[in-house]
Amino acid sequence: MALAWPALINGQPFFFPDSTAYIRAADSAAYIFSGHRISTEWTERYRHSLESVGARRDRGSQVSPNVNDLGTESVMAGRSPYFGVLLWLSYMLSQFWLFVFAQAAIAYALIRISLRLFGIEQPVAVAGVVLLLSLLTSLSFFVALLMPDLLAGFAILAFMLLAIDRGRLSSWERLSLALLVFIAVLAHITHLIIVGAMLLLFLAWASVGRAAWADGRRLVGATALILLAGVASLLMTSLVVERTFGRKPLLVPLLTARLLADGPGLGYLRRDCPEAAFAACVYKDRPKVVVGEFLWSLEPGRGAYLLADTRQREALSMQDMAFALAVLRAYPVEQGGHMLHNGWRQLLRFDIDLFNAKCGGNPRCWSSLPPQERARLMASPGGRDLWPEVAIAWLHYAVAATALFLLAASLTRYAKDDAGAKADLLLWCGLLLCAFAVNALLGGAVSDPQPRYQARIVWLLPLLASIATILCFDRRLKAFHD
Repeated sequence: MALAWPALINGQPFFFPDSTAYIRAADSAAYIFSGHRISTEWTERYRHSLESVGARRDRGSQVSPNVNDLGTESVMAGRSPYFGVLLWLSYMLSQFWLFVFAQAAIAYALIRISLRLFGIEQPVAVAGVVLLLSLLTSLSFFVALLMPDLLAGFAILAFMLLAIDRGRLSSWERLSLALLVFIAVLAHITHLIIVGAMLLLFLAWASVGRAAWADGRRLVGATALILLAGVASLLMTSLVVERTFGRKPLLVPLLTARLLADGPGLGYLRRDCPEAAFAACVYKDRPKVVVGEFLWSLEPGRGAYLLADTRQREALSMQDMAFALAVLRAYPVEQGGHMLHNGWRQLLRFDIDLFNAKCGGNPRCWSSLPPQERARLMASPGGRDLWPEVAIAWLHYAVAATALFLLAASLTRYAKDDAGAKADLLLWCGLLLCAFAVNALLGGAVSDPQPRYQARIVWLLPLLASIATILCFDRRLKAFHD
């Protein structure tokens, strides 16, 4: 209950604009594949696009202000239908509350297991760590968010627990942790990449000694299978969408927008278009590009992707990687510097602004929600912009800075007589640093630096610092009594 307190105070979970895409995908699938027998308020909200599915006419020249529009057979990739099913089922069964409390329960279980593996089982210590993470970090706010973001932190922590198992976890705990990593990988492609990077680091660590490799062989095999299953799920989803709607799902051209905003992308277009024959050539005369505006704005001269017809969207999506590679070949040092700079910006930003609707009296604000859901949102503290976001952000920055200091101090002062626990702590530090760095590069260098990306996992730092501090204090206290 403590881990879910923001949702309880708000009177409902927090929506993010992308939340509607996940729910709509599952709701539309239920409506279509049930022969129109399953219908909800979400179905009614988007019935205009659902009823036009299968109509025979040219969609290539159609323009829709939505990324997902079945009426124009425009389906966005990168939004996991599997996670959408989880959200949709929790909506059908409990108005999303089942999802919130399931996340809280999983977070609590992971914290308990983490503490136990380091020998911390005193009720006061456990309750203290849970309350600290609940009240002073971003964890509880992401528990309340209807997005797959928290699964990134869950996957990282589950992998870290399996990495220091050494026979201390029960069979059902190992299975549950592996299943959690699998669900996270299915939920978002960034989770797959982060877990893959952590696996490579673990392989490097395990190669140091035979004992480490013997203990980690099972983890390496299981994680490799999970990653392969994640890749297979992406391919299967694309195939099902293409067979159902006649078009492949389209990835939003994040790389194109990012490189244009950084500058080298625009420089490349001005130098090599029209010979380069990229769809992005039509934007070469723009003085500057802002990532968010390029992708999501409907204002001419600023927006691009949402203003494009289906054929142009498809070209931008299909050429996204090829365009990025062309720019990198043309400007390797300049674009590489931008990527590192944006990744660093992302690493240091983890304030979250997910609580308030920020409608400012706009009558069309959150019109993507069905009327009843929108009414509940507007009546909540978040809908009335009552959450003190600035104060919460400063608190989280202060806690993260304190955690970093305590972690460094604890590791330097840790007793040398417990080499196993210290080795586990150092391995966790390495894995966590790897996850933080990869997450920051994905959020900053590939997408656009947004505090939410790093905030979803930064709560792991206070958890690790709490464990290190308790162990250090406990050893010093025992030494004093002795």
